[in-house]
Amino acid sequence: PSDSDTSEYSDSPAKRRRGEGTSGGGAASGGISQEVGSAISKSASIIAEAIQASEEREERRHKELLSLHERRLQIEESKAEINRQGISGLVDSINKLANSILALAANKNQNSPK
Repeated sequence: PSDSDTSEYSDSPAKRRRGEGTSGGGAASGGISQEVGSAISKSASIIAEAIQASEEREERRHKELLSLHERRLQIEESKAEINRQGISGLVDSINKLANSILALAANKNQNSPK
């Protein structure tokens, strides 16, 4: 018979090797592909986590920077208010001194002999 599958030598080593090449070798190749796919997936997951952590750090830094700018503005406003109060106090003191000088001069004029 010319049909090789039904011949009496169907269990020959050559036929077994041909069978392994189509089924057994595919399983080994599939295992390697699965390992590569798993490694790629794991690497992608690590990269995604690193990117997310970096973005979170950047967002946190941005918030800290905004907070720092707000604090700086508050300090500047506080300094300006302190300066305004200081100048206002100085003006009040000068006015009181001027009034005292005028009162003293008026008192001396009243008490001076005519």
